[in-house]
Amino acid sequence: MLYRTIMVGENLESMQCEKYFESLFDVDFDYLVGLGKEMPTILFIDASKYSKDVLNDWIFAFTNIILINNNPIRAFIIRGYSEELQEFKGYYRVVSSYKSPRQIVQEIISNVNDHLDKMIGNSSRVIQMKKMLVLSMFYDGSIMILGETGSGKNLLAEVIAKLSPRGSRPFYSINCAAIPENLLESEIFGYKKGAFTGATSEKVGLIEQANNGTLFLDEIGDMPLNLQAKILAITENREFFKIGATRPIKVDVRFITATNRYDDSAMRNDLRYRLSAVKIDLPPLRERKSDISLIFDEILEKKGYLVKFENIPQDLKERFLSYSYPGNVRELINMIEEYLAVNDVVQASVNSSMSKYVKVLAEEAIVARMVNGTSYKDFLQEVYKSVSQELLLQRSEVLKNDINEIAREFGLTTRRIRDLLAELNSSAKALTPNDDDE
Repeated sequence: MLYRTIMVGENLESMQCEKYFESLFDVDFDYLVGLGKEMPTILFIDASKYSKDVLNDWIFAFTNIILINNNPIRAFIIRGYSEELQEFKGYYRVVSSYKSPRQIVQEIISNVNDHLDKMIGNSSRVIQMKKMLVLSMFYDGSIMILGETGSGKNLLAEVIAKLSPRGSRPFYSINCAAIPENLLESEIFGYKKGAFTGATSEKVGLIEQANNGTLFLDEIGDMPLNLQAKILAITENREFFKIGATRPIKVDVRFITATNRYDDSAMRNDLRYRLSAVKIDLPPLRERKSDISLIFDEILEKKGYLVKFENIPQDLKERFLSYSYPGNVRELINMIEEYLAVNDVVQASVNSSMSKYVKVLAEEAIVARMVNGTSYKDFLQEVYKSVSQELLLQRSEVLKNDINEIAREFGLTTRRIRDLLAELNSSAKALTPNDDDE
């Protein structure tokens, strides 16, 4: 489960959720504080019976509880049978519609799930990223995506935009590395008629088209410095000049940016600080190989094939799962296309990265013995314990703590799995400071 839901109000009674409160005044803040921070929580509140003053007082208390306790809780304030309207501020969004409160909630949940499903995968890295996307639904500032080429930054940017408060407004994207410098400026900012030779009519740039919506600037590190300065000016002044214009144009644009360089020296520092209020790290495919089979099945299903990853020959499975994918998901898609065309994958050499990790661990064992006197036996036991615990945590989350299924995968008894999980929980609690200690 990526997030939990709580319903407030009699019109939302019996909807599937974690807990139900009959009215706003029945909401137990102590219960909310104790929910835990490992999973986002969304409150759906039927506000049709409450005055603006009452609702504002409740939201004030709700917001401060979130901030003080650092709880990942957000709220949708639902106003049914009213005019279409969306307002957002910090940790809550007001959604008004001519539909019933129940219909509004169902549409919101369906929209959230549909867009999260576009990010295919249930590895721990992807699950954590999806949980972050749930929280970012209530955020309207700039977001920077860090990810390698071919890892799906454009898709992630679109999901962020569609789930945001500006989801129903325009979304445009441009790859700054794919367009020559002399054309990039006109594409983004537009120009006035007669601004230069050949400008026979006025051009509306992407900044203007994305007004009140979102503009995604992919590979922003490849944008020339003079254009980066213009983007910075927009984030500060909310206005820009078309090429050849003498008067600025006011705009309200949300920027989502992406770069494949984790230390992008080609990007202005002031612009990086302005555009990276929130950073989302998109993991490369080699760090979430357990998702390969899901991506494979999804692509073949869309193409109308019935075959599943589990049904293909064993040697092909090994090639798909062992390859390091320098081109990430984009390269995997090409390999799947090759498989569909010639029933083989010849472009991928089986170069498992396991040997690299083995060499690194061997070096670490030698260093540990030299520095701390750690025996190789103790080092190997610690490696085994650490890997086992991490694997158990990841699979438990993916399998939703299904003890029987976890036991089947690990080849252990359900009692032993319960003991191991209890040990992990005890260790986690021991590492977490108590409120009394702060």
